[in-house]
Amino acid sequence: MREILIVMLTLAFAGTGKADVKMKGYAFGDYYYVASGASEEQNGFQFRRIYLTFDKKWDSTWSGRFRLEANDAGFGSGDKMTPVVKDAYVKYKKNGRSVVVGLSPTPTWSLSEKIWGYRSIEKMQMDLTKMGSSRDLGIMFETPLDGNGKAKLQLMLGNGNSNKAEINNDKKGYLRLDLKPADAFGALLYADYETRPGDQDRTTLAGMLYTSGDNRSLGVEVAWQKRKNGGGDADTAVRGISLFGRVKPQERYGFFGRVEYHDPSDQTDDDAVTRLFGGVDITPHEKIHIMPNIILESYQDSNTDAVVIPRVTVHFIF
Repeated sequence: MREILIVMLTLAFAGTGKADVKMKGYAFGDYYYVASGASEEQNGFQFRRIYLTFDKKWDSTWSGRFRLEANDAGFGSGDKMTPVVKDAYVKYKKNGRSVVVGLSPTPTWSLSEKIWGYRSIEKMQMDLTKMGSSRDLGIMFETPLDGNGKAKLQLMLGNGNSNKAEINNDKKGYLRLDLKPADAFGALLYADYETRPGDQDRTTLAGMLYTSGDNRSLGVEVAWQKRKNGGGDADTAVRGISLFGRVKPQERYGFFGRVEYHDPSDQTDDDAVTRLFGGVDITPHEKIHIMPNIILESYQDSNTDAVVIPRVTVHFIF
C-alpha cells in the first residue's frame, strides 16, 4: 500500500498540464571489504542511496520538488530497499528572496556538502555524527543582505525530527549566514537551537571557510554542540573539525580527500575518533563516476581496533 501511495503522489505531482516538469535521479553504491576493525572480513555489494526527483515550475515565482529515497537496509538485515519521501515542498521566489514550505533541506550542511562534492563517498561530519539532520518539515526563509549577493541569510523553523512525523510539541530553529567576498572564497556561520522534552535541549554552532572553483575546492569546517542533560548529570559538549578537498586536473579523472576529528563527549576520556577518506574519481562519462577509495578510522581508545575499509564506489546520474 505504501509503494502504491508513493507512485500516486509522484504522478499527481508531475501532472499533465503545461507547467515545466523535470524528472531526474542518481544512485551510488559500492563493493566494500572490512580489512580491519570490529566487523573484520564483512563485505558486500550495496546501494547506499537511490534518488528519484521531480522538479516542477508553475511560473517564474512558484516551484516545487518531490523526491523519493531508497537505501540499503544494512549488512545482515536481509530486507529489501524501501522508498521514503525525502523532499516534498513548494517554493516562492521573487527579487532574490524565497520562502520554502514543506519537507526540505535544512541549512545545516547543505553548503559544506556541496563544497566537499562527494556525498557519494561519505556524509559530512555533522551528518555522520548525528549532530543534526539534512531534512526537516517546516518553513524556511532566505534573503540577500546586500545588493550584490555577497551576503545571504537563511532562517528556518521545523519539527526537528528529520523526515519523520512529529513526536512532541518541541521545535527547532535554524540560522545560517553565508558570506562570499570573492567568487572563489567564502565563509559560513551557522547556529541552531532545538527544544526537547525533559530539559534536554540542544544548541549547535558551526563555521566553515572555503575556496572553490569548477575543478577544485578546499574547505575546513568546525562544529560544536551542547546537549543538556535534564537527568542531573553534567551537560555534554560534542566537538568536531573536518578538512576536505578535491581536484580534477583532467576531464576523466580527479582526486579527493578528507580528514576529520570527532570528540562525542567532553565528559568521557579516550572516546575521540579520527577519520580519513581518500580516493580517485575516474569519469568515463560525465554522468558516471567510478571511485576506488579507502576509509580509515583511528580511535583514541587503544583497546579499540582501527577500521580499514577499501571500496570501489560507483555513482551514476540518470
